[in-house]
Amino acid sequence: MRGEPRKILPAAALANMATLTSPSLELTIVILCRNEERAISHCVGQAVGFLNRKSINGEVLVVDNGSEDSSAARAQEAGARVVSEPHAGYGNAIKTGLESAQGKFIILGDGDGEHDLSALDQFHEKLREGFDFVVGNRFQGGFDPDSNPLLNRYIGTPLLSGIGKLFFRAPVGDFNCGLRGFSAHAAHAVAPQSAGMEASSEMIVKAIHRKLRIAEVPVVQRRAADPDRISHMRPFRDGWRHLRLLLMLSPKWLFLYPAWLLLAAGALAMALPIINPVERGGLFGAYTMLFGGAFLALGAQLVGIYLSARAFYETSGLIEGNLNDRLREHNVLETWLAAGILLALAGAAVAAWSLFVWAGGGEVAFRLRLLIAAVTMMILGVQTIFHGFLISLLAAQAARR
Repeated sequence: MRGEPRKILPAAALANMATLTSPSLELTIVILCRNEERAISHCVGQAVGFLNRKSINGEVLVVDNGSEDSSAARAQEAGARVVSEPHAGYGNAIKTGLESAQGKFIILGDGDGEHDLSALDQFHEKLREGFDFVVGNRFQGGFDPDSNPLLNRYIGTPLLSGIGKLFFRAPVGDFNCGLRGFSAHAAHAVAPQSAGMEASSEMIVKAIHRKLRIAEVPVVQRRAADPDRISHMRPFRDGWRHLRLLLMLSPKWLFLYPAWLLLAAGALAMALPIINPVERGGLFGAYTMLFGGAFLALGAQLVGIYLSARAFYETSGLIEGNLNDRLREHNVLETWLAAGILLALAGAAVAAWSLFVWAGGGEVAFRLRLLIAAVTMMILGVQTIFHGFLISLLAAQAARR
């Protein structure tokens, strides 16, 4: 079954970690492993050495993520408890490790030897101080030569981390560092749903949304212990997945801010031909209004999508907030229905006026402006009505949970 130990701990390992069977472990060091038979013993040995040096009542837990070599056996021989996660993926392995850990605190690392698991003092100290989530920062600690591809070091990770700081005001400068620590309740709160590498960003965003106490400590990234190791990372694919996740978890940046830009541009494009006299605006003014109407419709559509997304995220627990409560309190459906009907009726009235002007042989540009304004108002009205229904359905669903 998922999360159950694959093998019991041998006597030699119990000798190294005599306190493992204590009913209350202070620390679990979780090591993620997939085909790391040449490095895993070294990593487990470092972790066991740290526990012994600090006299910590703890355990070393290795998550074997579908290895096809002897990684699991070597990890166990080195003194680790081994659990199996057969579904490949960094996020899947993390989730299994966090669920299987028995310690009051959890420190998560990789089994490739790129981080020194015998030097976890700052992580442990921060957790003891009361921080919920401790993240390593390789830009503060430094990189050994050839320890990280230049594309990742100078472009990919800084760019994604910068976007994360901008979107979420994250007090974290390295979103992709694999070395991080948790309190037990924080580990449950930030357990990822993503299966792949993007899980590292997801955990940070969840920690921010749940207002956990976050600390950052410098770490050094070293060369992998196995010089012939083939990295599991795919820079462009994994980079896109990180960016996609950050956008999906930030509906303001994905929907609302572009909506404001479109609405502002649309309002300006609609207003300029009205401000200018008809004889100077000509057909160019009508074309400007045509684009303005399109921008307004798109902007209004994004506002509705943003509210729907926020309502859904709150219901699913991805984002903390009280939007659904406010939507129900203010009778959002009736309000949006009234606004939508008024807009649609106003558009119909302007359309009727444009037909009257058309029949009277009015100036062509003026008639086009009236028609564009009428169609825009009717589209906005219909959008408002249907968005009101959708948002109300989501808010009602949240109330039943």
